[in-house]
Amino acid sequence: MKLRRFAELLTRPRKVLAGPVAQWFLTAKGQQLERMERELLEPQLLRHFGSYVLHYNPPVAMAAAPSIRHQVSLGDKTLSVDMQCQEHRWPVAADAVDVVVLQHSLDFAISPHALLREAAHCVRPGGHLIIVGAHAWSFFGLYRYLTRSVWRHAYCLPPARIIDWLGVLGFCLEKRSYGAYRPLLNSVRWQNKLGWLERLAARKKAPLGGCYMLVARKMVHGAHPQIQSMRINVAKLRPSVVAAKTSHQKNFEHSEEHDR
Repeated sequence: MKLRRFAELLTRPRKVLAGPVAQWFLTAKGQQLERMERELLEPQLLRHFGSYVLHYNPPVAMAAAPSIRHQVSLGDKTLSVDMQCQEHRWPVAADAVDVVVLQHSLDFAISPHALLREAAHCVRPGGHLIIVGAHAWSFFGLYRYLTRSVWRHAYCLPPARIIDWLGVLGFCLEKRSYGAYRPLLNSVRWQNKLGWLERLAARKKAPLGGCYMLVARKMVHGAHPQIQSMRINVAKLRPSVVAAKTSHQKNFEHSEEHDR
């Protein structure tokens, strides 16, 4: 009976948690994490340009991208997005988007593999995919196990595993950075006192931040030159006629046998 219950727990389908995640970001700790993640996202989005940037299931207000003309959001119906869709079926054409932003989307996806494939399918060659996720090896990762909030259901995938998935999908990692080194506390006073920890860890680029940001570029496959097929005449490959032995050659062979 216990084994059956355990098997049912493993095979239980995951619920869409986009709404509860957005509600958590309205709390004091959620706003603290939002500010620290915005410090990573906004300078990065300043470097990109093009026509469209796409945010899937944005838990907070979308970070500004001044050099991109249109910002589009899509995702679950519980969020205030421009287009509603399922995570494995986006109403976006292939190779149509310059930048796709997944802010904690993989942490709460029903299938992170399917979501990442769908996002990669929409990025144009030479475009970028920006992923922000929660890091398990940090103060925030410890908070995930102690809290009763929605973060108990988060995957918190390791950055190395996501980088491997991106390589399979034809992406090349350009940047990996960390943030939110301070523990999330309700006291603003203690948060300010621990500001030195944030500055020191960011300067040392320690891989122990509460969140990470991965920036990957979709590789452009070069066109292979079309080599014209060379048709070789079969007649040219026929063996040539061997000349018959002359009397001089026969006398030479007899002389060699005599010398032996």
